[in-house]
Amino acid sequence: MKTLFDLRRKQNTDIYDLIQHLYDEPLTIVQLGDEAITPCTGCWSCWLRTPGNCIMKDAMAASYPDYVNSSTVVLLMDTAQGFIDHRAKAFLDRTIPHYHPYIELIGGESHHVARYPAYPELVFHFSTDGLSKEEEQLIEDYLYRTAYHFKSQPYRIVNDGGFQLRPLASRSAKNKAVPFSSVAPMDKLVIYNGSPRRSGSNSTLILKKVAEALGDKVEVRDLKKRDKWEEWAEAFTGEKHVMFFTPLYVHAMPSHVKDFMEKLQASEGSISFFVQSGFPESSQSHYLEAYFEQLAVRLGRTYLGTAIKGQVEGLQMRPPQAQESMMLPLVKAIEYLVGEGRFNPEDIRKLAYPVRMEKGMKLVYMIFLKFGLLNYFFWDPQLKKNNAFEKRFDRPHLSLTKEKKSV
Repeated sequence: MKTLFDLRRKQNTDIYDLIQHLYDEPLTIVQLGDEAITPCTGCWSCWLRTPGNCIMKDAMAASYPDYVNSSTVVLLMDTAQGFIDHRAKAFLDRTIPHYHPYIELIGGESHHVARYPAYPELVFHFSTDGLSKEEEQLIEDYLYRTAYHFKSQPYRIVNDGGFQLRPLASRSAKNKAVPFSSVAPMDKLVIYNGSPRRSGSNSTLILKKVAEALGDKVEVRDLKKRDKWEEWAEAFTGEKHVMFFTPLYVHAMPSHVKDFMEKLQASEGSISFFVQSGFPESSQSHYLEAYFEQLAVRLGRTYLGTAIKGQVEGLQMRPPQAQESMMLPLVKAIEYLVGEGRFNPEDIRKLAYPVRMEKGMKLVYMIFLKFGLLNYFFWDPQLKKNNAFEKRFDRPHLSLTKEKKSV
């Protein structure tokens, strides 16, 4: 089974025949627009309450069997603001039910354990209209990285005198291509909170501490307030200093953050970014950092840099004093940025440690994983609390045919 998901704004069908010529087997066509893909809210229900099933009832959730049971999945995507657009990002965000919350180490990095015995090849097609060469490359690199974590072989359809399939290659992220800059000390910094969680997010907790520390020198805006987007996007052009503070979702920003970013116009001023993630290693965020650098260039803004902090997911499970201790370096880094008009390089280096797991840390982590201690203390209690522990290995969308082939 081969399935083509059309995620584009204008779903002209002529391209379907051109792509069909690449395959002997007929393509199943699934058209998903904005309304068909509700953005992921990071509720974790698909991991901890209804394993393998998203609680959202939309066309995206209904299409899960098509994805899981296909040998090839073709994704037709639009781009916007120099990256895949928010529809494509929402699609990728909504694939997390196909994986476990449990972690394994692959190449010294944390990966989610597969729920299904095999995953489809991922074939991407996007137009290069309006993209710089740097942007095209970082999109390719991001899509490869995503497919790598999705345990899929990645390809891109390119139009080189006719449609052709080209395998995507592993490349290091092109981050650190744009140097950190500096400005005068800031009178005010506008910070956009990019967490999609409706309540209890780590980003919100951290930014509350930032607001307490800096008072009227910061204004925190929650991007879940969609009714304010038009006002904020218009205000962006006149604001001197802006930061996006976002969790890492499928190796980039959550889709609603990307949606808002697509509304922004080039303007004077500074822009900075702060990425927090649950993975221990900061290398997981490098592909997003590469995009943020190019976004600053596209928006014509002075790029003050990207701060990256891993190991944040367990923040709220710590005692209050340990929470304060963990958040303090993040708060201090933003305080320094406002007070000095630049990030302190030593702050950024310490926050990003470890970039990748070193031998000692890798050994400890492997022991935790081998004996299931991370699952025992973190994931399994939450599954049991939700009466979902016995269902944790469910494969709700797997067809009997594919299951038999995997045995």
